[in-house]
Amino acid sequence: MTTTSPVVRRRRLGLELRALRELAGLKGDEAAKRLKWSNSKLSRIELGRSPVTPADVTKLLDLYDVRDDERRDELAKLNREAKRKGWWQLYSDIPYSTYIGLEAEASTVLTYQHVIPGLLQTEDYAKAINEATMMGLTVDALEARLEVRMQRQGVLTKPDPLELRAVLDEAALRRVVGGKEVMAAQLELLLALGEQPNIIIQVIPFSAGAHHGTLVGPFNILQYTHPADPDVVYLEGSSDPYPDRDGDLERYGLIFDNLRASALSVPQTRALIKKLVTEQ
Repeated sequence: MTTTSPVVRRRRLGLELRALRELAGLKGDEAAKRLKWSNSKLSRIELGRSPVTPADVTKLLDLYDVRDDERRDELAKLNREAKRKGWWQLYSDIPYSTYIGLEAEASTVLTYQHVIPGLLQTEDYAKAINEATMMGLTVDALEARLEVRMQRQGVLTKPDPLELRAVLDEAALRRVVGGKEVMAAQLELLLALGEQPNIIIQVIPFSAGAHHGTLVGPFNILQYTHPADPDVVYLEGSSDPYPDRDGDLERYGLIFDNLRASALSVPQTRALIKKLVTEQ
């Protein structure tokens, strides 16, 4: 599995182009006007939400008076990498393909969930939860989603594996998804994965009462090692899944720290999971 993600490259290119515009002393609407573009076109490019043609990259660099050939070649290469197809793009009807692309090159993911996170799911658990929650899903669509979910998990075992720090509500362990046998196998997998050095699993017990995640809902924070790739927050089930307002990343980082503080320790979490296995 490649660790170079076109989604990350497109996002990086947009950020680089925005930085060059600001360095040139131009506001977004002014730059768009000079290029006879709509403001939304330039905004989508800078946010990494739209592909960019080589000609448009050239126009932007000319407008921003970027004369360094090495710099121009570097951005042209970045644009070529942004246009490559990620393995997940071979599948149709995958609504969270942007997230998969961001996850593919992340160094660390911090996740808070009310169900077992996709990266830690067995195939049977994934099948059961998709069947229960996705109305009207065809057999082919279900199979595609399962294949994608299982392939995604390769980020945990690649040569430079993703670090996953998961905080789960106790309901994620107690909700019987797919029947007792499926749930028992899922809990056993959590125990096995929790022994991996790049995976930390903690559970917030019911006894903790209300906590910082009670009304927040599931979220992920994706972190990157490359200085040109800022961290990003992903809110599941939100109409604005990638909030980028000032302070959003800091806010969710603080929430996650508080969730970890409310959770059982890793040994206590393992003891709880083992207890639940015997109850299945």
